[in-house]
Amino acid sequence: MVLVTETQDKRIRWGIISTGHIAGVFARDLALLPDEAELAAVASRTQDKADAFAAEHGFARSYGSYAELAADDAIDAVYIATPHNDHVGSARMCLEAGKSVLVEKPLTTSAADTESLIGLARERGLFLMEALWTRTNPLLRKAVEVAHSGELGPIRHLDVSFGFRFSGPDDHRLIDPAQAGGAIWDLGVYPTHLSNVFLGEPTDLVGFGHRTHTGVDSHAAATLRFAADGDRPEITASLLASLEIDPTNRATVFCEQGKIELDSVVKPESITVVRGTGGDAEREEIVTQLLGGGYTLQAQEVMLGVRSGKLESPLVPWADSLAVARTLDRWLETVTDEVPAKPAGSATSGSGRSDFAQSASDRSGSER
Repeated sequence: MVLVTETQDKRIRWGIISTGHIAGVFARDLALLPDEAELAAVASRTQDKADAFAAEHGFARSYGSYAELAADDAIDAVYIATPHNDHVGSARMCLEAGKSVLVEKPLTTSAADTESLIGLARERGLFLMEALWTRTNPLLRKAVEVAHSGELGPIRHLDVSFGFRFSGPDDHRLIDPAQAGGAIWDLGVYPTHLSNVFLGEPTDLVGFGHRTHTGVDSHAAATLRFAADGDRPEITASLLASLEIDPTNRATVFCEQGKIELDSVVKPESITVVRGTGGDAEREEIVTQLLGGGYTLQAQEVMLGVRSGKLESPLVPWADSLAVARTLDRWLETVTDEVPAKPAGSATSGSGRSDFAQSASDRSGSER
């Protein structure tokens, strides 16, 4: 469905809900697109935070509540960068106020909520997209093109891991159940989206995982099966999401006559296409350089959709976000309900954290 809009020949006026770390990264990347994007307004739970964020990033207006931003008629699109537990409420509020919406991943924390939010966007005729920025990366699209071309033979297995050892406080959004924390929702969404973009929705899922002392899942693995379909043989995939270890954070697509390696699950800057097997294999590296922090591509995808009157992006379509939500629900069901005792020193933030873990701790509090 394509609607005629008033924004086809002007800059898209952006609002941002939340003033946390990820909101700042997105704001800085929007500022790199002055011919396409206008920094219209930002909202926080306090006026002081909103004012400081607006001054730092150059937003025209600031609000001390999310509702005030949603009611601003001079905004075309809103980026919601709050913790997971707030995604549905803020997204619904903005859609009901007539705003197109980009929601930080995961779109919601259940397939039922995802379906409801998509239904509201469809009903209101507004653009809605899950901010899974990796899917807008041209290197990922190239990897999918090569994998589906058949030049390496059929895909047989996908291996993806994403995580880091977290050692922050108990009220951090990553392990706070009140903020819908947990490894699967925060980290597992990336491997699940990668399996979706290459393989679709799994036929079967077997998983294992356990919880940390706060009650949220902290380490989870899953094996996925994709049934044979026509000429396509059965495919398997292994996914890992962890807040307890520092895995490779890479992805590999194994085909019968080669493989494709992604140097990063989140922000690939190079892929390696391996043609052949064993000692005769030939390797081709394909690289890219992303503008800013890499969020410009997903911002441009939203603005393209808003200007053209589309309701969804072909790069992050609603059907895929819903399929991923169903898979995440299934994965979560495999995590044991047993909650271990709090280990000694678990709430301290040691100096040995990785850079990713450090940036996660910077997003602590009520906003990301």
